[in-house]
Amino acid sequence: MIHWKLASHSLTHHVRENGLFILASSVLIAINYIFWSLLGNDSLKHSVNGDIIIKIIGIGLMFVALIAVIFMFYVNSFLIKQRNQELGLYNMLGLTRNDLRLILIIENFCLYIVSLIIGFVLGVTFVKLAFLVLQRLLDDYRIKETFSPTALLTVTILFGLTFVAILIYDFLLIRQIHPADLWKLSEKGEQEPKSRWLTGIIGVLLLGCGYFIAVTTKPSAGSILRFMVAVILVVMGTYLVFITGSIIFLKFLKSKPNYYYKPNHFISVSGMLYRMKQNGAGLASICLLCTSILVTIIATTSLFVGEQNLVQLWNPYDIITATPQPINKQAKLATEQIAHQSDVKIGSRHQYRMTTPTDGILKDGQFVKNESAKTSHQLGTMTINDYNRVQGTQRKLVGNHLLIYTPDNSYQNKWLTINGKKYPVKVVHHFKMVVNYQHSIFQPVFVITANERLAKQLNPAPWLYLQGFNLSGSNQKQKRFSLVLQQSLRLQNTELSSKVIQQALFKSLFGGFLFVGILISMTMSFATALIIYYKQVSEGIADAKRFKTMQQVGLSQAESKKAIHSQVLLVFMLPIIGAVIHLGFAFPAIKSVLTIFSMYNLKLLVTVSVATIALLVACYLGIYWLTTTVYQRLVNRS
Repeated sequence: MIHWKLASHSLTHHVRENGLFILASSVLIAINYIFWSLLGNDSLKHSVNGDIIIKIIGIGLMFVALIAVIFMFYVNSFLIKQRNQELGLYNMLGLTRNDLRLILIIENFCLYIVSLIIGFVLGVTFVKLAFLVLQRLLDDYRIKETFSPTALLTVTILFGLTFVAILIYDFLLIRQIHPADLWKLSEKGEQEPKSRWLTGIIGVLLLGCGYFIAVTTKPSAGSILRFMVAVILVVMGTYLVFITGSIIFLKFLKSKPNYYYKPNHFISVSGMLYRMKQNGAGLASICLLCTSILVTIIATTSLFVGEQNLVQLWNPYDIITATPQPINKQAKLATEQIAHQSDVKIGSRHQYRMTTPTDGILKDGQFVKNESAKTSHQLGTMTINDYNRVQGTQRKLVGNHLLIYTPDNSYQNKWLTINGKKYPVKVVHHFKMVVNYQHSIFQPVFVITANERLAKQLNPAPWLYLQGFNLSGSNQKQKRFSLVLQQSLRLQNTELSSKVIQQALFKSLFGGFLFVGILISMTMSFATALIIYYKQVSEGIADAKRFKTMQQVGLSQAESKKAIHSQVLLVFMLPIIGAVIHLGFAFPAIKSVLTIFSMYNLKLLVTVSVATIALLVACYLGIYWLTTTVYQRLVNRS
C-alpha cells in the first residue's frame, strides 16, 4: 500500500512533467495507430496502385516508430532526473532498492495505461481525418476507414515493450548509482567544460564532407545512396559542432570584458556555460529535426505540386508509342477500330524517328557513354526534318552543326563533344514531343542533326519510331482503350505510355509521399516543440534558485527579464539558423534526387522551399515566445 501512495504522490507532485510525458506518448501512440490502421486497411490495399501506397506507408511507419522510441527515452531522462531526489529521500528513510523499483513499476504502469487510453481516443478520432485527407490527395473516394483491432493490439504491444525498456533503463540507473546519492544527484552541477578543439575540428570536417557530397551529388542510380552517406556525416558533424562549438563560443564571449560584465550577458553566459554539454546535444537534436522537417516537406510537396509537369514530360500526348518498327497501315486500322469500340475519338497523329537513346554522362560540353552508377543522361539523335515536322518550324542545319534540347534547359556550351569529336551546337528551349524513353530515371537529351548519316554517327543505336495522339472521352474509356490497344498490337510496357494511367500512378505515388511526409513532419514538429519545452522547463527549475539569490542581492525584475531573454535568444535561434544552412547545402542534392522523378522545375522547388522555411520560422518563433514565458514563470516564482 505504501508503494502505491508514494507512486501516486510522485505522479501528482510532478504533474507538469508527467502531464507533458503523457501528452507526448499519447500523440505518438495516436500517430502510430493511424499508420497501422492505414497499413492494414483492405480498401486501401485494393485501390489503384494500393501496393505502392502501402509500401510508402510502411517506410513512414518505421521512421515514426523510431522517432517515438528515441523521443520517449529522451523525455524519460527528464522525468527520472526529477524522481532522483524523491528516490534518494525514500532510501534514506529506509526503503530498499527493490522498494524503489516497485515504485518505478507502479509509476510507469500508470503512465502507460493513461497514455494508451488517451492515445487511442485521439487515434480513433483523427484516423477518420487521415482517411479523408488521403482520399483527397489520391482522388479516390472508394478508400474507407474501418476500425482495426489488429492496429490497436499491435500499438499496445509496441508501446508496452517501449515502456518496459524505459523501466529497465531506470533500473540500471538505480543499480549503477547508490540510492543514497540520488538526493544530491538531481541538484549536482557541472564543472566548467573544456574546450575540445580537436572534437570541434573533427565535427567541422564531417560537416564539410557531408556538404561536399550533398552539393556534388548528381542524378544517377547511386545518388540516393550518396545522399544517405551525406546525411549520416552531417548528423555526426552537427552534434560535435554544437556540443564543442557552443562551449568555445561561450568561452569566447566570457573572454570579452566589455560584453561579459553586463548583468544580462553575465547571467546568460555563465549560466549556460556550465551545462552546455547537455544543451549542445539538445540544440543539435532540434537543428536536425528542423532540417528533417524542411527536407521532408519540400521534397514531398514539390513532387505532388509538380505532378502535371512530370506527366506532360512523359506523355506530351494522351497515347505515346515507341516501337522499333514504324506503325503500318494494318496497325493504324486496328487502332481506329479499338477506338470506336472503346467509344473514344483519336486526334491528329504526330510522329518522328530518333535513334534509341544511349545511357551516359553529359558534363562540361561532353557526352560520354557509360553504364556505371554515375550514368545521368540518355542521348538520342534525330534529323532536322523530323524536328521541324513536330515543332511546326522551318529551321535549317548545315554540315556538322547541331541543335540540342534538355528538359531542364541546363546546357549552356556552344560545343558538344561526342565520340571524341567536337561539334558546334545551338541550344533550343522548346520541343513539343519530349519523351522519357522507358520512363528512365536518366534525363533525356535530344540532339538534332542535319541528316540521317550524322545522326547515326553520333549514336549508332537502332532507329526508334515514336507516335503520339490525343483522345477524346472519359478517363475510364481512355484507360480501357490503351489496355486493349497494347494487347492487340502486342506492345511491351516500354513501348506504350498512356497519360491517364500515368496520372493515376503519380497521383497515388506522390499523394502517398505527401501524406506520409505530412504525418512524419507532424511527428517531428511535435517532438521538436516538446524537446524545446522540456529543455526550458528543466533549465527554469535549475535556474530558479540562482535567480532568486540574485534578486535577493539586488537584481530587479526588469533586469531578470532582460537576462532571461538574452539567455534564451543567445542560443535559441542557433538550431533554426543551422537548419537553414543544412538545407542550403542539401538543396542541390534534393534537386538531384527529384530529377530521378524527372522533376526539372527549379522555380517550383525554390518557391516551395521559401514558403516552407517561412512557415517553420513562424512556428519556431511561436514556440520561442511560449517557452520563454514558461521559463520566466519558473525562475521568477516565489
